[in-house]
Order: sequence, then C-alpha cells, then structure tokens
Amino acid sequence: MPFDRMVCATDFSTVTAAALRRAVMLAGEHKATLEVLHVVSRESLDALRQWVKEPLEFPEQLVRAVREELEGCAADASRQAGVRIETRVVVGEVTDSILEHASASDLLVIGAHGTNPLKDLMLGTTAERLAGRATPPILVVRRPPERAYARLLVAVDLLPGSEELFAGAHRFGGNATLTALHVYDVPLAGMLARAGVSASLIDEHRARAYQEALDGIAALARRACGDGGRFLALAEDGHPAAAIVGRSHAMGADLVVIRKRSRSLAEGIVLGSVTRHVLADAAADVLLLAEPRR
Repeated sequence: MPFDRMVCATDFSTVTAAALRRAVMLAGEHKATLEVLHVVSRESLDALRQWVKEPLEFPEQLVRAVREELEGCAADASRQAGVRIETRVVVGEVTDSILEHASASDLLVIGAHGTNPLKDLMLGTTAERLAGRATPPILVVRRPPERAYARLLVAVDLLPGSEELFAGAHRFGGNATLTALHVYDVPLAGMLARAGVSASLIDEHRARAYQEALDGIAALARRACGDGGRFLALAEDGHPAAAIVGRSHAMGADLVVIRKRSRSLAEGIVLGSVTRHVLADAAADVLLLAEPRR
C-alpha cells in the first residue's frame, strides 16, 4: 500500500493546522507529494453576496485572499520540511469537494473537528461524514505532532480484509512499535451459565477464544510482513470500542489504526458503531483504512 500522494484539507483553524503539520511530516517520511486543499463554501459565498452588495467583486476578492494565505502557509511549510506542496482553493459544498479531490490520493489528512461545533453536534462531525464516504485511507489528526508516530495500536477483527489492515499499518508505521488488539466475545457465555454449564468449562471456552485470537494475529502478521512477531499480539474479552479506546490510553498510543466498517452494504456512508465510537472517543490520532474489497 503506497502513500505517494496525500491530500490535506484545511480551514485555517487550530486543529487543521495540526493536521497540516502532520501531513507535511508524513509527506517527508514517505517522499510523497502533498496537496493542501481549502474549500470555500458556496452557500457561505451566496450568503455573503446578499449581505455585502458593494463592491460586487467582494466574494471573488475573498477567494483570492484565501488562495494567497494558503499559498503562503504551504510555501513556509515546504521550505522548512523540504516537501513538495501543491495548493488548491475550490468553491463548492465542503464535504463533496474534499472527497472529489481526495479520490485519487493515497491518504486524506483532516483535523478531528470542523469550525462549527453546533453543526457537528447535530449532524455528526465533518471527520465522521468524510470517513463514511472516503475511498482512500483517512487520517484524523487530534494532536499537534511532535515527532513521527512511535506507538501504533491496530484494532483487528480477524474478518476478511485484515491482511490489508496489517500491511497498511506496517507500511504506515515505519519503525514504530506495532501492537495488534483483537477484542473477542465468547459466544453465548451468559446463556451457558444460566443453562448450568460449569464455570470451568466456560473458562476453557474463553481461553480457547483467547488463544485463537493470538494465533490469528500472528498468522496475519506473517502474511502481511513476513514476521509473526512484528506485531505485539493482545486479545481481550469485552466491548470492542471501549476496549480499543481503553487500551490506546493505557499504552500511550499516538495512533490507532482501524478498518472502516459500514453499518450495512446498502448504506456505506454510515460508519459502523465501533468505528464511529473509536473516532469520537480516542485521544490519539486515528487512521481509517477502507472497507475490504469484496
């Protein structure tokens, strides 16, 4: 999985400034081309035309000013990091425009929050809306970057497509410490207990599920990068989203890598509950890889 062309969407807010710094850092690490994109909301421009009647060309002046500011930011970042940076300002619907320009990229980098907290609260965050529809991997940046990612937590469900998840994490992580976590559920454990099955037999059932998870992680690591020990294997019994977020806190992960799962095939724009909760609750940055190929 190459990361040769990256797109970073920015609205000049503090959180997207952190995303831009991370994107520049990653572009340098992967020797990638970086495009920095700002979308001027067409709805906002239309409203501005109603409020500011004179001069008539004021909205166009605003777009030119935004372009100049973006080019200045990119030029500074390019000089400091030695990374080739392209800039683009477009007018349109924000989410659709970002998705259109990121469709041919290998990675879309965004900040965790938009500039309208109330709208985000009502409609879901900009990050969540983009994540539900984006085809390339999407990196949601929460923290101002201080260094390359050092501790990655890879959340794996062991379903088809997990090999690509491991390969992507290995490629993206570079020399970072890689930990793979599978959160399993012992089928019908509560019903077995109520039916009178002994606690020792249920514990054996749980131990088998635990070992199968560790073996599955090692097998995936071997197929993905030829080294079954490259990923530290962890398995926990519990609720997946809570366990992933809790483990990321406990180990001080600076990046959580997770496979995007939609709620249904017919409604791909709606993220699965585990993905949505990890995106909302993790303190670390989150890298969402695309749905498995079917």
